[in-house]
Amino acid sequence: MVIYLDANVIVSYLLYTEKTKEARKVLELEETFATTINTLEEAIFVGMRLIFEEYYGNYKLKKFKKTLKQNFEIYHQYLSNLNHLVSELPIVVLPAPSDLTSLVQIMEEYSLLPNDALIVLTCKSHGITKIATFDSDFKNVDFLKKLP
Repeated sequence: MVIYLDANVIVSYLLYTEKTKEARKVLELEETFATTINTLEEAIFVGMRLIFEEYYGNYKLKKFKKTLKQNFEIYHQYLSNLNHLVSELPIVVLPAPSDLTSLVQIMEEYSLLPNDALIVLTCKSHGITKIATFDSDFKNVDFLKKLP
């Protein structure tokens, strides 16, 4: 069985959050995991934003962008850990579907924003029936079982 990994589970596994214990339990399952580059990009951004807030306080886009030039090394360990996670666990990076009509239909059918609809469409396209997420927006997707 393949489990789709959402960005919030990845981030909570790599950085300490209130959901870290739950994320670790999911990733310790002896299952194959799947995700997309879109979800990994979101995990990169969210993780980097949390690190930025730890170092600098409130998030400001302009200041965040400056750190990319002036202090990128604060993100190195997180990015390295993410890369290690993807390469060491059985995580398959799937291609995201490019059917805009189906994406819009999923958005409407399940009342989802585009990124979440893309995850649902990816799962549907690849026959994935389980998703590891802390996002309650997926609870109404009838063919997906939400973990944890």
